[in-house]
Amino acid sequence: MGIAERKLREKTQRRSAILKSAKRLISKHGVEGMSMNQLADSTELNKATLYLYFSDKDDLIDAIVYEGLVLLESQYEEMVRGSLSGLERVLNLARITFAFYKQHPVYFYTLNHQERRKARARLGTSIAEKGNEVASRVFKRITEKLRQGIEDGSIRKEIDINVFLVLFYAQIYGVMHFMYSKEDVYKDVLGLDSSIIEKSALETIEYYLKAAN
Repeated sequence: MGIAERKLREKTQRRSAILKSAKRLISKHGVEGMSMNQLADSTELNKATLYLYFSDKDDLIDAIVYEGLVLLESQYEEMVRGSLSGLERVLNLARITFAFYKQHPVYFYTLNHQERRKARARLGTSIAEKGNEVASRVFKRITEKLRQGIEDGSIRKEIDINVFLVLFYAQIYGVMHFMYSKEDVYKDVLGLDSSIIEKSALETIEYYLKAAN
């Protein structure tokens, strides 16, 4: 291995180590509670070195969001093929999304942080653009299943696909945000389990899409 290849490998490994430490700190302290000073201490790197890899904290958050989207896309691709209707496939994608962010809450925490920034404040960097490319492919996959459902009759033909994509994202994002941030309300006050809320959200999506018999 040449010097250039070795340096590239070391840089890639260090970047991965920084992201791993950042995710661990976010899991413990939250996005707002995690600081670049903490990250420097955790990685035993000075802040100047951190900024060689990420221009600021938001750039670091965007990198974690991108990593999560890549993993989510891979799970979409592994969805079982078979004689499923378009409606069933859309609902499966929703289930996969719920399960993914429940299994990997750090990706939801960072996504939630990113979404609170204005579009002009979270676009323009290479990592943000890469994240948008993956997100576009994720929405394209949902669109494909919607069109399949319209063609096979399991989804009503008058559905506006673009409107549904917004509602699909808003429904899952909103429910996940509530489940992570309002446990004292739905669990302690209302006596509800998160699985009931998720099940009801899926039923809402199904009711909206389902073609009349």
